[in-house]
Amino acid sequence: MSSSTRNASVRLYRVFSVVLICLVAWKAGAQTVSQLTGTIRDPDGSVVSHAVVTLSNPKTASPLQTTTDDAGQYTFADVEPGVYRLEARKAGFEPIVVPSITVGAGQMASRDLSFAIAGADESVTVTGGASGSVANGYYVDNVDRGVLGTQPVVNQPYTITVIPAQEIMNTQVKSLRDTIKYLPLVSFTEQQGPEVLRPATRGVQGSIAQNTRMDGMAMAITGANPMEQYQSLQVESGLGAAMYGPANPSGMFDFVLKRPTEDRTENLYLEQDSSSVGTIYGDAGGRLGPHKIFGYRTNLLFGDGTQFVQASRLRRRLAEFAFDLRPTDRTTLDAHYSVYDIVQRGYPGWFTYGPSSKTNAAAPDYILPSAPDPTRVGFGQAYAGVNLTTQSTGARLLHDFSPNWHAMMGGLAQRLDRFIDTPVNTITDNNGDYSQSLGTGFAPRFGVESDLGYITGLIKKWGIKQDVVLASEGYRFNQYSYTANAPANLLLGTANVNAPKVFAAPAVGLPQNHGLFQSAVVHQQGFNLGDLISFRDRFLVRLAASQDWIGVDNNSATARTGGSNKNGISPSASVMYKPTSWTTAYATYASSLQQGDIAPVSAALVNSGAVLPPYRSKEWEVGFKSDGLPLNLTTALFRLERPFADTIAYNGSTTQNIFAIVGQQVNFGAEISGQGTLFHRLLVDGGFTALNARLNNTNVASTNGKRFVGIPGYKSNILSEYRVPGVKNLSITGDWQFVGQRPQDDQNLHTTTAYNTFDFGFRYAHPVFTKMATLRFTCDNITDTRYYSTIAAGDITGSNASSNVAHLGSPRTISTSLQFAF
Repeated sequence: MSSSTRNASVRLYRVFSVVLICLVAWKAGAQTVSQLTGTIRDPDGSVVSHAVVTLSNPKTASPLQTTTDDAGQYTFADVEPGVYRLEARKAGFEPIVVPSITVGAGQMASRDLSFAIAGADESVTVTGGASGSVANGYYVDNVDRGVLGTQPVVNQPYTITVIPAQEIMNTQVKSLRDTIKYLPLVSFTEQQGPEVLRPATRGVQGSIAQNTRMDGMAMAITGANPMEQYQSLQVESGLGAAMYGPANPSGMFDFVLKRPTEDRTENLYLEQDSSSVGTIYGDAGGRLGPHKIFGYRTNLLFGDGTQFVQASRLRRRLAEFAFDLRPTDRTTLDAHYSVYDIVQRGYPGWFTYGPSSKTNAAAPDYILPSAPDPTRVGFGQAYAGVNLTTQSTGARLLHDFSPNWHAMMGGLAQRLDRFIDTPVNTITDNNGDYSQSLGTGFAPRFGVESDLGYITGLIKKWGIKQDVVLASEGYRFNQYSYTANAPANLLLGTANVNAPKVFAAPAVGLPQNHGLFQSAVVHQQGFNLGDLISFRDRFLVRLAASQDWIGVDNNSATARTGGSNKNGISPSASVMYKPTSWTTAYATYASSLQQGDIAPVSAALVNSGAVLPPYRSKEWEVGFKSDGLPLNLTTALFRLERPFADTIAYNGSTTQNIFAIVGQQVNFGAEISGQGTLFHRLLVDGGFTALNARLNNTNVASTNGKRFVGIPGYKSNILSEYRVPGVKNLSITGDWQFVGQRPQDDQNLHTTTAYNTFDFGFRYAHPVFTKMATLRFTCDNITDTRYYSTIAAGDITGSNASSNVAHLGSPRTISTSLQFAF
C-alpha cells in the first residue's frame, strides 16, 4: 500500500470513527436524572449530620438548600436540568466546593463528599478526577474522565496513582524528574540531561510518544515539560494498550492541563532555588459574562540564574493560555496553547562505562566509580548543555448528553526542538580517569499530531450495570535527523573524577541545528471498546480491546527507504470482587501490541534511526484496593513479559551492526502504595516496589537470565506532613526516598550501592494586607548524598563495545517560594 493511499485510509477511518461515536452518543442521550443525593463524612469516615448543603445555578433566581440528616445524607428532589455549583458547610470543618455538577431529568444522581478539619491549608475544591487535597492525603478517588470510563479508582483493575495540583504546588516540583520522586511506583531513565527522560513503571522504559498523553492525546515526552502548567499527572502502571492503543508495557502517563476555573483565581509566586535561581510565576483563571459562558486560564513564568555548579545557567520561560466556551449547559469547547523554553548549561554531563571490548573476554572491564560531587566544576562545561523548546496547541469539544453519558473529540499538535551538546564523560580505566567530549547527533526535532474521540456511559438493565467506553485515538509521530552525517563527538580532553577539569570550547565551534529532514514517520490509529460489567455491585468484569493499525515510513534525506504496515488487537480482561463498597480484589490479563523501538542514530548501524516493526507484550496482575479512611491502599503482584531490541552484528559481519529484537525481558514483582491522614494531623503518601527484572534469550551465555542494568530490586518513597497543633496553617513536611542496589553491567558482576535521601521543610499560610500568603520552604537531600539518578543499559547482548550510561543525582538543594492568592 502506498503512503498516500494509507494516509487516505487513515483519514477515512477517523471520520468513520467520529461519526460512529456521535451516533452512539445520540442514542445514549435519552438517559437523564431529576434528583441529587449524597452522604457527607468527616476525615475519620464518620457521617456528618446537620451540615448545610447548597445547590446553586447562576441561571436560576435562588439556590436550593438543605441539611444532612442523622445518617449524613442530603437530598435535592425535582431539580431542573442544568449545571450547578454544590457547596457543603459546617462549623469546625473547611467548606467543600464542587464548582460544576450536571443535573438532568429522569433518574437519580449521587455525589458523596468528605470534610477536612478546620485549620487545613485551604478549603476543599473538587474539580473532577484530579482533586486530591491536603485533607485526604492527596488521594484522588476518581480518574480523569476518558478512555478508562467513569468508575472510581477503587473499581479500576489496574494500579493507578495520581499526583494532584496541590501536591505539585506544595512539593515545589518543576520538572518531571522532580515529580517522579512523589510517585514511588514510577521510575525514569534520564538521557541527555535532567529534562530529557523517559518515565517507566515496573522496570520498563517508555517510548518517546506511545506512553505519554496530554488530556488523553498522545504527546512526546523527551523535551521541555514544565509541571506548573498541569492540574495533575495520572499514571496507570503496566500494559495500557487495550484502552490507549499500542504502547510499551511501561505504563500510561496522562498529563492533565490546567483549565479555566469556575471562580476567579489569581496567584503570584516568587521563588528562589539554591542561592541564585529566581523565578516569578503567575497563575490566573476564572469565567466572564453574566452566565459565565467564557472561561480563561493563563500561566506565565520566567526564571533565571546559576544552579548548583559555578558558572552554570538555568533559564525557564513558560506561556500557557487555555480558554473555553459554553454555548449550552452541557457543551464546552476548549482550546489551549503553550510554549516552554529551557536553557541548561554547565550541568554535569553523563558518564559512559563498560568493557573496553565486548568481543574479547580478556579485555579489562571498566566499572562505574562511586558517584562524585556534582557541584564540582568540570564534569560539565559552562558552554555546553541543552536548549529545549516545546510548543503545544490543542482543541476539544465536550458534551454531556446526561450526567451518565459524556462525549469528547479533540486534537493536539506538538513540536519539540532540541539542541543538545551535553558533555559525555567516558571512563577509560578503573582509577577514575575519563575522557570528555561533546555529545552530538541526537534527534534535533520531534513532531506529534494526535486525535481522540470517545463516549462514556452507564447502562442499567436486569440488575446489571455497565460502564461503557467507545473510543477512537491515534497519532502521527515525526522524527527528524540531519541531512548530512550526524556531527561527530568533539573531544575536549581527559581528567579524573577526583580532579575534573575545565576545557576550552572546541576551536571548530559548537554544533548547529540546521539541515534537517524527516527521517521516520509513525502512523497509529485505533478503535477501542471497554465495558465494566457490575453484578449486584459485588462481582465485576472488565473487558477491553483496541483494534489498531500501525504504519511506519523510514526515509533518507532524498527518498523513502522502507517501512511496514501492521494491524492487530490488544485485549485485556479483568475479574473483580468487592467484599465491601470500598474494597476491591482483582485479577487482570493483558496482551499489548506496541510500536517498534527506534534504532539509535549511528553511522555504524545499517538501520540507523529506523523504526522497528511492532511487537507484543503480555502481563498478569492480581491486586487489592481500599478506598476507606484513614488510609487508601493499593497493592499488586505482577508478571510482565516483553521483547527487547538491541544492537547485534549484521548478518555475521564484523564491521556492520543492526538494531533488532534479540530476546525477552521478564519482570515480576510486588508494589504497594497508600495515601491518607492519620489522627487528623499526620499526612502520609508513599509506596514501595520490589522488582526482579531479567533478560532471557540474549544469545550470550554470560548475560542470559541476568538482571537488567540499572533497575533496583527495591525502591520506596514516603512523603509526610504534620499539621502543628495550636498554630493554624503551619505544616512540617518531610520525605524519605530509598533506592536499592542496581546492577551496573550486563553480567551482574558489579552493583551500585543503595542510597537514601531525606528532605525537610515547612509550609505556613497567613493573611497579608487582606490577601492570603503561603510560604513554602524545602531542603532536598539534606545529607547531601551523592548518587546516580540513572544507570541505564547500553548494549545487552555483548556483540559490540556499546557502553552503559549513568547520570549524577542532585546535591542538597534549598527551595523557597512565597505565594499570594488574590
